[in-house]
Amino acid sequence: MQPLLSIRGLVKRYGGLVVTDRVDLDILPGEIHALIGPNGAGKTTLISQIMGEVRSDEGTTSLAGQSIDALDTAARVRAGIGRSYQITSVIPHFTVLENAILAVQGCRGHGFHFWTPVTETESLVSRADELIATMGLGANRDVAAMALSYGQQRQLEIAMALAAEPRVLLLDEPMAGMGHGATGSDRMIALLRQLKGRFGILLIEHDMDAVFALADRISVLCYGRVIFCGDPAAVRESAEVREAYLGDEEVPA
Repeated sequence: MQPLLSIRGLVKRYGGLVVTDRVDLDILPGEIHALIGPNGAGKTTLISQIMGEVRSDEGTTSLAGQSIDALDTAARVRAGIGRSYQITSVIPHFTVLENAILAVQGCRGHGFHFWTPVTETESLVSRADELIATMGLGANRDVAAMALSYGQQRQLEIAMALAAEPRVLLLDEPMAGMGHGATGSDRMIALLRQLKGRFGILLIEHDMDAVFALADRISVLCYGRVIFCGDPAAVRESAEVREAYLGDEEVPA
């Protein structure tokens, strides 16, 4: 099976510090590929390299077999890569609907019209409502983003990332700051499970319950290098992974 996203030999240096060190990684169609590792391992830098927000010093990145190395971030989004961030990037005073409309509008290149409010533009509203419903926020449609729980803000951010209709979705710690339970990480796990199969997803996450509940494959990044890649069962059994990252942490069955 041809990978949707293929990374070969990706390197990023800051002076003498090598943050990503010849990283090879594939994301297959429909899979959730989790990327785990200690703080400072280079995970967020890697996502930023994939998005073109950080320029790589070496290596290549291909989407559906086509090089995207020469593309800037906006062009990579148009090509089919979406992402969420560690810190929510929603507009707090806008409603859920208005945030989603803004994302749809930006992805479609839809211009602003002084005499027609965007909330009355049917094509924008219908797509925004679809995204809101997908991420379980239909009941909060007209609520200001700042009034949402932290978990709901994360849901909204992913809804906005989906506006570009990506083929590959990069999620940077979507469970960060959430508690467990029906309104926390358990809710996000259920929503991401519903998205599974529709996109290739690269999931950066420290919540091992989420990783082992969702991932088809797991890569372990340590000091900028991928030291292990395998299915969850192989990761559970790997002495190398335990020594480098998991330690004595109880791994979900």
